[in-house]
Amino acid sequence: MNCLKIFGAAVASISLLATTAIPAAGASPDFAFLDSCGIGEPAVVVGADNAAVDVGAVQSAVDNNDSVLLVGTFDFGDSGRVLLTRGVEICGQADDWGVPLTTIRRGQWDFYTPYPSTMPPPIGHKVAIKHIHFVQSKGSAIHLAYSGGASIRGNVIDQMRARQASSAVAERAAIVVGPAILGGPPNTQFVPRLVSGDINVSDNTIDVSGSESTTATRQTGMFISMYVGADVRVERNSVTGNTRTGLAILDGDFDENHRGSVLIADNVIRSAVRNGFTQGAGPRAPIGIVTGFNNQRAFGSDPNRETIPVVIDYNTIELSDPAESGAATPPMGIVNIWNGAVITNNTITVHGHSASTTDRLSTSGGILATTSHQVLKHNTVSGEGCNAIRVGGTNDGQERFGNVGIANNITHFQAFSGGFNKCADVWLEPASHDNTMVGNNGSVIDDGVNNDVTGFGPVKGGVGDAVSQAVQYEGDLIVDFA
Repeated sequence: MNCLKIFGAAVASISLLATTAIPAAGASPDFAFLDSCGIGEPAVVVGADNAAVDVGAVQSAVDNNDSVLLVGTFDFGDSGRVLLTRGVEICGQADDWGVPLTTIRRGQWDFYTPYPSTMPPPIGHKVAIKHIHFVQSKGSAIHLAYSGGASIRGNVIDQMRARQASSAVAERAAIVVGPAILGGPPNTQFVPRLVSGDINVSDNTIDVSGSESTTATRQTGMFISMYVGADVRVERNSVTGNTRTGLAILDGDFDENHRGSVLIADNVIRSAVRNGFTQGAGPRAPIGIVTGFNNQRAFGSDPNRETIPVVIDYNTIELSDPAESGAATPPMGIVNIWNGAVITNNTITVHGHSASTTDRLSTSGGILATTSHQVLKHNTVSGEGCNAIRVGGTNDGQERFGNVGIANNITHFQAFSGGFNKCADVWLEPASHDNTMVGNNGSVIDDGVNNDVTGFGPVKGGVGDAVSQAVQYEGDLIVDFA
């Protein structure tokens, strides 16, 4: 993780856990392809750039080998796909900088694991897919609806074709782990072992933009959802062109061994979309990161529920195009729906339009912190919107407490004036209580009770103990991810 900061109870110290700095001439960067693919010698398949040959050749290779090296250019046809029914590592060639030299053209759900035949299933197979350039994939390039562990690294996915999901909606979702696309009962209730293990999605470059209407095409960088007992790591990915969400890292829970965690770090999400996709999905779009209980809403609405540990750190998010005029759907940088999440060091720029914010459900801004016991620290929010930081539930009257915001930079954020009367740099909603916000500038609307606010206006109470406890909690949690 780039420059991950570890804070102690009293003094903040810095620990560099990883770096993506450019290496010296002749050296190999740590993210480059190092001529290894699995254990032992992989089976080698050379692309013919011919759909009549390539799909069958790759299918045979993954069915009969633990590791497969793809060389050259492959054509999967309009809707060809390779089913992954066993554990396998699939690699492309890459140069010394990790840029894929292997290309797969077209296909629909090019690499795909379907639902198992029985529910709940046995633990799924582990799959690795790395260093492949997917061009013109339809719908999704990588779609693992069933997974006991996944490593998806160093791929490039662009020039995607939209899949018609219904008569009214087309879709691009470059990487999918879990049931978000297939839907059905596994998308509404947790199924043990459907998605579990180590889920690592890192160093991928994704462009989901297209020529279709942005209001009729749901374009999402990646979905990872409905996992139980999974340690999810989403790091150093680049996503552009999302009409809905850049990174949708949704519902997850502990397994019987209390395993489960999420780290979302060092990703870059940029979307110039002005009018995003909102059909049946809420009025906000585009969104940089949505994480937490989206499908299991009852879990997300419980402020006392213990949720898996989550860190959202050093992400860069830029949403909407300030050069365009006219009405726009309301953009939102980060929406968090996990109790106890640590949200730190993120840089968010949003360009909203005041006419699009008409009520609490359509607010735009930087961070929508919908749960309790969150730590928001050293985030930078700029641009124009309703709230730089908003603390409150998804419904009126939901109790939210114990959140702490420390040293967030909102100097260059301009809250809307007029229209919806809850637009301010910081909004603490009704039914929020015992939250602490420490700043050095800006406006605050405090509709809660016993909230301690300083630096924005009159101090209602001491903030020392809450800040110290939040910094200690943050330090303890981040050390667990090291």
